[in-house]
Amino acid sequence: MTLRACRTPRIPRLRPDLPAVRIVEDVLYLPHSEARGQPSALFDAARRFIPESVDIRGSGTTPSWQRTDWPEAWPDGLPAAIPYAPEETYLFLGGAHLHYGHFLVTTLPRFWPLLRAQAPAPILCYAPAHEGLWQPYRFAVDILARLGLAVRDVHAFEAPMRLRRAIVPAPAFQEEGFAHTVFRDLCREIGAGCYALDEVDADDRPAYLAKTRLSGGVRRFANEEAVTEILAREGVEILHPEAMSFSEQVRLFARRRVVAGSLGSALHTALFAPPRRRVVALSPGPVINPTFLLVDALCGNAVTYLHQPGTAEAEPGAFGSQQALADPRAAADGLLRGIARMAAMPDPGRGVLSAAWSRLGRMAGRGPV
Repeated sequence: MTLRACRTPRIPRLRPDLPAVRIVEDVLYLPHSEARGQPSALFDAARRFIPESVDIRGSGTTPSWQRTDWPEAWPDGLPAAIPYAPEETYLFLGGAHLHYGHFLVTTLPRFWPLLRAQAPAPILCYAPAHEGLWQPYRFAVDILARLGLAVRDVHAFEAPMRLRRAIVPAPAFQEEGFAHTVFRDLCREIGAGCYALDEVDADDRPAYLAKTRLSGGVRRFANEEAVTEILAREGVEILHPEAMSFSEQVRLFARRRVVAGSLGSALHTALFAPPRRRVVALSPGPVINPTFLLVDALCGNAVTYLHQPGTAEAEPGAFGSQQALADPRAAADGLLRGIARMAAMPDPGRGVLSAAWSRLGRMAGRGPV
């Protein structure tokens, strides 16, 4: 069964202004505790959560993961035994979500004040309080390093703490909601040292980012390997993001004329690459989440989202969900046609296609996607 173009809902216009910043005196920092429920936004002296400190999806007002109600255990106010944090002022930058995609689109958007500037105060997050707990998440350590930060520069407390003052910037990107252009600028600054300018679009061989070696995760195609075997025979390089460093992933997006893959957070890496990347994505469903479209708009990317009718839910196993493609052979053929068309897009300063694309060009003759 041939692939069809996905529906891509209209997204809000990008925001050129800077996000809001609030300075609050006498603040309660309430970290995660099973006894107290979910992590909380900061609370002010009137026991109200600070709106700029919470994460929201879409155009609603409901926080996506924090609690915003004052703890029931403290009906008379904050106990006197809660100590003050050692610093006079903290720059509060939300929660450190140590999943690749969530780190990029939920954690990092609060770091925009650090674009070409030092933090105005010690950084405070909901985050692991010990350096060793960050080490399995090298992408986060590497991204912080490119901002001039070490893990020890991100403060976190394991117990409730009073803050004399907190600087709270609102996020520059909200999942499914909006994006400020300063987030694009921040990401490009982070990624700039991962590639050389003369490498951009230097490699005509297409790459496909596969999930076939993942032992667990959010979602994947249960029979994706049947697709990647065909793609590899036709000259597409199959790569596995989890086996690559952050810098290697950014450099891949910079160097390759076309990058393809199954829909997922690995495609968000384009945020750190040069603008106007060409991407072909295989989606499990016919409608694309607006978060991906916001990333595309920030990057100025040309992206083709494709879906195979008849894709069905499979046993999830160690994933949040798994889908089975109805016809992996047809899916591979459709991806090859999409890649060939994307590679043929006109580009300033480039001539005719390389001979490396001749085989993919022949694949394009098999009919519509």
